[in-house]
Order: sequence, then structure tokens, then C-alpha cells
Amino acid sequence: MKVHYLNCGTMYPRGASLFVPYEERSCCLCLLIEDDGGLVLVDTGFGTRDMEDPNRLRRYYNFMMNIQADPEEPAVRQVERLGFKPEDVRDIICTHVDPDHSGGLADFPHANVHVSETELDALNHPRNHLEKTRVCRVHFAHGPRWVTHTASPDETWFGMACMRELPGLPVGIALVPLPGHTRGQVGVAVEAGEGWILHCGDAYYVKEELREIGRAPIGTRAFRRIAHCDPVQALHTIADIKGFVREHDEEIKTIASHDQFEYRNIFGRPFD
Repeated sequence: MKVHYLNCGTMYPRGASLFVPYEERSCCLCLLIEDDGGLVLVDTGFGTRDMEDPNRLRRYYNFMMNIQADPEEPAVRQVERLGFKPEDVRDIICTHVDPDHSGGLADFPHANVHVSETELDALNHPRNHLEKTRVCRVHFAHGPRWVTHTASPDETWFGMACMRELPGLPVGIALVPLPGHTRGQVGVAVEAGEGWILHCGDAYYVKEELREIGRAPIGTRAFRRIAHCDPVQALHTIADIKGFVREHDEEIKTIASHDQFEYRNIFGRPFD
């Protein structure tokens, strides 16, 4: 499988430069996977309609996140620039369904949308105010073709519970539960020739958090308590990621959706 890296959204969160170091510039890193059967998109970032009118995401959300309206950033435009048609994207995997990860679903209305069963339950049956308000329901008004998956204790990926041999998806893709940020967030593991890529969604924000002695800045820790459904579980998830990265560093590359330093590593230029 061939993997393309895409940035499908740019945000300059207000006040982050003062209170949340390293998050004053926030990208939306997605993956586009070429397979013999078509294309698989991992997360979508924001969609074309979001770029036409960012306030459709809710005025308060748009104001706080300071979303940059760039009509060339949506995944569908980048797919087209790579020489493909939107209908070539037959499957989309959402690490979770927050607006900056699912905004482009309507740009690919014929794609199957893969999520964990728990994540879809949180969308349809929110348990609290945060679960109810964190999503942008206009992103699902077209009626996505949901495909849900559940982890099995008999299936593991580098020692972690996972979902493998998923119907409709290439065999080199596995979903790894990474709960905390949302109830049903998953990481998406992709076998990419020389090793694995693990897209961790929002399980962490900057790779400094994965270092053995590293710890997120205090502002990041405070933001986690506000933005995560279960901050305690989120810390356990980071500890799990640290553990298997430490043991399998040569075999696994992890990326997080909003890590501006990972953006620089991938594209060879600063994110601005």
C-alpha cells in the first residue's frame, strides 16, 4: 500500500500561544492509502462546505479554534490534485467523529465510513453534555454509510487489543482502541512497506508526550481535562502508546492529528 500524507485543516486556536504551548498552530493530518481495490482515507479534516462557511461548525467553535478558510485544503480537493476522482475513495476510517476529523464526509457520499461501535454509540446516544455538543451534526446530514467494528480480545496488534481483517478494508490495516479523548476513539495502523504507521488521532497532541521522561506542558494537561471525555483514561492510553513505541520503535511510526512538529517532519517545512 502507498500512503499519502494530507493536511486537511488549519487552526490557530485563540490564546493557545499563551496557555497551551506547541498548539498555537494546529494542523489536521490525514492519510490517503492507495490499494488495489481503491482508496482509503483516514480522517477527513474539514470539508468543502466548512471552508465556504466555517460558522456552520458553530460560531463559538469557529471563533475559539480560529479556523482558516482555505478552499484547497479539504481532502476531496487534494484527492483530485493527486489525479483521482472522489468516488475512488471507497472507504473512510474516522479515528473519531469530532468536526476536524469528520467534516469532509459529505464530500465522499458513496464511501463506507468505518468507526468503532462505541464511537457511533456516543454519537447517537450521548451520555453527557460534552458528548452531545462536541460533534457537528450537519456533517452527518447526508446519511453516512456507517460500518462499525468491535475489538476482540483474541486479536492483538503489537500486544494491544485491536480490530483486524476488517470487511472491505485491506488486510494491512488494523484499528486499535485509544479511548479517552472520545469514548470510542481508535488509532489506525497501516502496514506501509518498511514498517507500520499508527495514526493516533487526538490520543496525544505533541510527540514530547511519548518520551520516557516527557510530560505535556501544563496548558496541554489543562486542555486535556476540558476537551477529553475521560482525562484519566486518556493518560492510560498515552502510557500504552509509550510502552509499545518503546518496545517497537524500529517498526512503528506514530503520528497525531494536530502535531505541528510532525507536520514539519512529514512535509519538510514548518507549519504556518
